[in-house]
Order: sequence, then C-alpha cells, then structure tokens
Amino acid sequence: INAEYMGIQTSEMVNLFIVFGIATIVSAALPPGFEFGASTSALQIEGAWIADGKSLTVWDNIAHLGITPDNSTSDIADNSYYQYQEDISLMKQYGMKNYRMSIAWARIVPYGTKGSRVNMKAIEHYRKQFQELLQAGITPYVTLYHGDLPINLVLLGDGFTDADFVDDFTYYADVSFKYFGDLVKYWFTFNEPWCMCVLGDFTPENEATKPYQIAHNVLLAHASSVKLYREKYQKDQKGKIGWVLNAGQHYPKDESKPEDVEAALRGMAFDLDWFADPIFKGEYPERMKAILGDRLPKFSEEQKNMLIGSADFFGLNPVSYTHLTLPTSDLVQISVVAVSLKKK
Repeated sequence: INAEYMGIQTSEMVNLFIVFGIATIVSAALPPGFEFGASTSALQIEGAWIADGKSLTVWDNIAHLGITPDNSTSDIADNSYYQYQEDISLMKQYGMKNYRMSIAWARIVPYGTKGSRVNMKAIEHYRKQFQELLQAGITPYVTLYHGDLPINLVLLGDGFTDADFVDDFTYYADVSFKYFGDLVKYWFTFNEPWCMCVLGDFTPENEATKPYQIAHNVLLAHASSVKLYREKYQKDQKGKIGWVLNAGQHYPKDESKPEDVEAALRGMAFDLDWFADPIFKGEYPERMKAILGDRLPKFSEEQKNMLIGSADFFGLNPVSYTHLTLPTSDLVQISVVAVSLKKK
C-alpha cells in the first residue's frame, strides 16, 4: 500500500496482513470515525447450498448446469455456514471491528414470495452468528440481497421484473428486520444494483428494455423496504438503512473537448446517477431520459415520494476509472465493461 497516496504519512505506515482474504489494520493514522473492516456475501462463502431448509438460487441452477468457466459451484465455497465461529475467532484475533456480510433470501424465506413460510432454522443460525460477532466486539453490517435470487421467483414468475417482486422482497426484508433487528443496526437492501441490471442474461428481444425494467423494480423494492423499516422498526431498533451502489469514475478523454466532457457526464449518468438520482431527487437522470425516451419506466408521484430520501447513508463501491469520448456509432456505451445498448 502506498501510504502517501492514501494521504497517510509514511512514518505512520499502514500495516496490512492478508489472512484467508481478510485484510486487517494493525496500526494506522485514520481519521476519527473511520470504520475499517471487511465484507463478504453469503453466496460466495457460506456453502451449505441445500442445508437446513435452504432452497435453490438462480446461481445454484447456473452452476449445476455446468456453464461456469471451470464448472465450479458454491455448494461448499468457504464452508462458512458451518465454520463461522472459526471465522469470527480469526477476525477477533486480527483486530477486526466491522464486518459486512449478506444473508441468504433463499435460506430465510425458501419459497421467496410474500407470505410464504419462514425457515426458523435459518433464523436461529443467523441470530447465533450475529450474537457471536457482537460478543467478539465486531459490528455486523448486513446486506439483504447480494446476487442470490431464489429460483422460485424465476420458475414461477419473471424474477426481478415480476409485478410481485417489490412485495416479495419487502416481505423478506420485514422478516429480517423482525428477527434480527435487535442485533443488527446497519442494513443494506441491495449490493451493487447496477450489476444486477446490466450483467444479466438478456436476449436480442429484451436487451434494450429489460435492464431498465429491472432497475425500476429494484429501486421500488429498496424504497418500499426502507419505508417499512422506518415506520415499523427504526424507532425501537435504532438502526440505519441504505444500500450500496457501484460505479466507475468517468473523466473526459480530452477536457478541452465538449464532446468528451459530455461523454464523461453521460458515463456517470448511466453508472451512478441511474440509481442515486431517484433516491435523492425522485427522478432518473435527465441524460438517461433524453437518450432512452419511453424505454425508461416512469415513477408515479407516490413512488417519487417514497424514493426521495430513502437512505440514511450513501454507500458506494468505487470500482475503476475511465477516460471517455462520445461513440461514433449508434451504440451508447454505459459501463466500464463496455456493455452497450442500441439506441432506437
């Protein structure tokens, strides 16, 4: 780590040890209130893919169809479902004070839908895990959704674009707040919604519209869950809730060229502002509306009011930076991974 680049004096060098993927600050001159920690997701580390009543997720299905590059699955992963006590012991040993993790929708509400059965084995498991974290002096930061959609929502409906998705997710969030809210004080509804909407399985028939339909439903599910938490739980549980966006930082290739400045602004609109503007302004970015027209869904006045201010904090995973110039073809580049959607 280049300490000078981080704004830390070389004499106060950060000492980092990487142990099983966990980075721990041993000593550092960090500003007051700076909370350092590590993060994981249930899909990536838990394993126990069908244990204790968990149902299948979309990724379980993909992996077992043999279409991952190396035919790997998350059946076992890091086996953290069974070894979380050892994980917590290691975190404590290395001085970690904050741990962001996700819980599995398909484990807690196996059927995935509003009003369906709650898996009490999963409730008991996660409560024990949160209790052990707190006893070890580690604050849990909990993400409700990190890439593991229950397969039933796809088999029986249209997944993220289904008319019932907002209600289904809000029900799952309600269950989580009810059973874990006395132990968890920091909630994230979704992790990196941009990835959910762009890096999906699209067809030529729906690729021009489906990403925006997914984003619309995800935004409303986020806002609905925040509204429920604030009205039903926040006063007593005294927690905070928001979500975590991801975005590259886009710069003009040539700052003297207006078209390159516009390209950078357009890149930020389609990366970050797509999800940030609705929760701060109640609207999609003007650049998106101008380019996409009717392909971009519209919010009702009630939905706008629900969206505005639906975050107690601003969460961001900064992933990269790019230098952009406007394309010369009929493609609108919207991401650092060159995912492009045709204009009509």
